This record gives sequence, C-alpha cells and structure tokens, in this order.
Amino acid sequence: MKIYTAAEMREHEQMAVDKGTTFEQLMENAGQAAAADLLRRFPKAGRALIVCGKGNNGGDGLVIARVLSERDWQVDVVFVLGDKLSPLAQLNCERLNHSDGVSIICPDELKGRLKTGYGLVIEGIFGTGFSGALPEIAAAVCRLLNQADGFKIALDIPTGLNCDTGEADEDTFRADLTYAFAAYKPAHMTEAGKAYCGETVCLDIGIE
Repeated sequence: MKIYTAAEMREHEQMAVDKGTTFEQLMENAGQAAAADLLRRFPKAGRALIVCGKGNNGGDGLVIARVLSERDWQVDVVFVLGDKLSPLAQLNCERLNHSDGVSIICPDELKGRLKTGYGLVIEGIFGTGFSGALPEIAAAVCRLLNQADGFKIALDIPTGLNCDTGEADEDTFRADLTYAFAAYKPAHMTEAGKAYCGETVCLDIGIE
C-alpha cells in the first residue's frame, strides 16, 4: 500500500513527467480511471453534478464529466471559485464544448438544482494541497452538498480535509466514496479522515 503526503505526491508526479508522460496525461488518467469505476458501479445513465474549483482537482472532474456524457449521462458542472481556471482545467473545460450532455451552471443556480436531485454528486473543489480553514464560499457550497441527496464522491481528498494531518474544517465535504489517485494519503488512514472519506479506492494513474 502506497501512502504519499501532498509533497511526496507532487514529487512522484514530477518523476513520472521526467520519465516521459505529461501532467495532461496524468489528469486524463485520473479522470478516466474514476469514471470507469463509477460506470461499473452505476451502469445505468442518470444525472450527475460535478462541483469544481479552479485548479487541477477540478480538472480531474472535468475529465469525468466528458466521459460520463459520452455514456449518455446528463452532467451539470459548476465552478464555485470563479472561472479563472488552471491551464489544464481550462483545457478540459474547452473539451466539453463538444459534449451535448454537459451543461455549465452558475453557482447561483446550485441550491435550486440540488433540489431537483442528482444520482451522483462529485466534488473537486480543492485537492491535496488544501490546509487551514475553508473560505466561506467553499464552506457554503460544502454545506449545501452535505445536505443534498445523491451518492457523493470526493476526488483525491474531500474538500476541507488536510490530506497530511487529517485535520478537518467543520464544513468539510462528507463523501460516500473517495478516489485516491496513485496512492493513499495520510488522512485516508485516520479515523477522523475516514468519517469524511467514506469508502476510499486507490486508482492507478501511471505514477510509481
């Protein structure tokens, strides 16, 4: 079992890139692997909400959005920290322009949309680099998501949970399932972390 801190994860990503892959390919691998597992668990197409931040954690979610839409899912994507995205997240956002089943919704619509019900709620606001207290905008979104129906999935680590220490903001996203990319993180192993992660599945994305 591999367990990497946030810093170790960055080192191993860079090592993989130095050996010939790209950060773009690693993001694609992560999103494809998560989507493949979700489609095995939920083979019947339905409605999914993907909640993204500005960075590469959100970018992983955008890859998932594309794959689900290709399998006839109706996917709503919301950017809750603004639309100034990281380069890789922006690239995968642009790839959604050709996906008929994907709608980009405004953060103001989120509360109302959640009342209509989603089969899957996928959270990719902050990734493994998060520490400290959640900014209020993210905390408010997590409160909404935690109260909503649907099977909830966190990408790599639930937003609000420090992946190295297991410390959690009071509004940390509560997942039913967390996809750990490449390796487990220390927080996945703590009792406090498990309460927010639910089931944790480690996915191979091409990093040693």
